[in-house]
Amino acid sequence: MGPVPRVVLALLIVGAAVVLHDPPWTARVTSGMRGWEEDPPGTRFRWTNGRGSFFVPSDVKTMTLPLRAVFPGPGGTPVHVDVRVDDRFLATIDLPDPAAWVRTELPLGRPTSRRYRRLDLRVSRVVPPFMLGVMVGEVENR
Repeated sequence: MGPVPRVVLALLIVGAAVVLHDPPWTARVTSGMRGWEEDPPGTRFRWTNGRGSFFVPSDVKTMTLPLRAVFPGPGGTPVHVDVRVDDRFLATIDLPDPAAWVRTELPLGRPTSRRYRRLDLRVSRVVPPFMLGVMVGEVENR
């Protein structure tokens, strides 16, 4: 291989590394979450499994996270959801009433150098056989 193809190959590798480090399609990526549904009043939501992840733009300073636990814990105990942003603990949200949405405003801190930030939800309990965790409504970013 001559010097020109090596330079082209090196540029392709560097370009791929840059795109894959902060890919533009990240906003559409979720993990541990089912597809969108709608409850009878018309509220859009997604079910989580025991853990769920999604991404928000990195310039979001605060977000409102609507959660609802339809299936309470044993003896009616609240379901707990631990929230992390970019692997950093952010909050624990208690969901005591199965009939109510809990809308929690969360400060995400200063923007990062990447386009998106990952939010992880860890639910204290899931319900078999489909391993349903909690309902997550449409997030409001500010």
